[in-house]
Amino acid sequence: MHGDKTGQLIPGREGVPGGSDTLPPRMLNLAVRSLTSIVLLSAFATMPVVAQSDCVGETKVLGGQSMTLLSGGSVMARAKLNINIDGSGRAYNWDNSKGLIHLCNAGRVYPADGPGYEGSADGPTCTGKFMNDLARIKAAGWTDGSVGAISWYGVLGTGTAVVQGRNVRGVTPAEIPDSGGLLVSPTTLGDPAFPVTDQRRYVDPLVVASAVIPSSGALTPHGVVPGTLGVAYRAKTGRAVPFIVSDLGPRVGEGSPALARRLAGLEPKAALTRAERFQGIVDTPDVVWVFFGGNKVAPPYNAETVEAAGQAAFQAWGGLARLQACAAR
Repeated sequence: MHGDKTGQLIPGREGVPGGSDTLPPRMLNLAVRSLTSIVLLSAFATMPVVAQSDCVGETKVLGGQSMTLLSGGSVMARAKLNINIDGSGRAYNWDNSKGLIHLCNAGRVYPADGPGYEGSADGPTCTGKFMNDLARIKAAGWTDGSVGAISWYGVLGTGTAVVQGRNVRGVTPAEIPDSGGLLVSPTTLGDPAFPVTDQRRYVDPLVVASAVIPSSGALTPHGVVPGTLGVAYRAKTGRAVPFIVSDLGPRVGEGSPALARRLAGLEPKAALTRAERFQGIVDTPDVVWVFFGGNKVAPPYNAETVEAAGQAAFQAWGGLARLQACAAR
């Protein structure tokens, strides 16, 4: 989950076994969850198809962005595509050279002797001031308000600290056991089958096409919340990629590396390198984002489940013909 930041990362800085009449509790749980997903996909497949040319809607400013409320309950916006890697267990490492992005993108600092600031405010702040404050706060045990604290959002933070009379939450970062310094990176959308400190709880942005919606709640009244499905489209390439809303951020216009790569004609890559992390970024507002308000997917949030449910919801909404007509408005 993002804090108050632009969403633009700082470049260059960064089965069940046979032979048994009964299933163990955990395998039974997985079987039930799989059946739930099948039922869900069937429900999407039986939804009525909206007229393909239906682009009637009302344009409003929501969360500081111009959006169109389309008939049938969907919301459409036109924006950039910045990269959001939160949710990946490879995103952040104490050694920044071993993470996909720099730790400064993961938190807001509250020094004991000055105003709070975003770690990713600019280059010098990221590699200089943030790293110096991080070292001091870490050495003090994270919760000593006389030194300062960091409110983590790109990294899972627990506990609180009082700094200059302010109660700062989420200050102790969670490390992935036996990972060589990698940190748990959460998404707002999570699978409750896993505890909050387990990276498997969260939507993996390297393999799942996912997107961000405003943390202001501007889209909530229209049924767009974490777990909602949608589709991203570029008229320039003619590609449309279904996605799931996995996280909150400043505005519409952030997507996972898997979404960005697919929209650019590249395959998602679990072994993404630092050199490849920004592939597919679109720095002009010519990506059309459509959110299918009211439609949500149940876990597990893997690439196959999201793709199947997203494609079914997309076709029920009107498919590529309707999307192209709406994008040409």
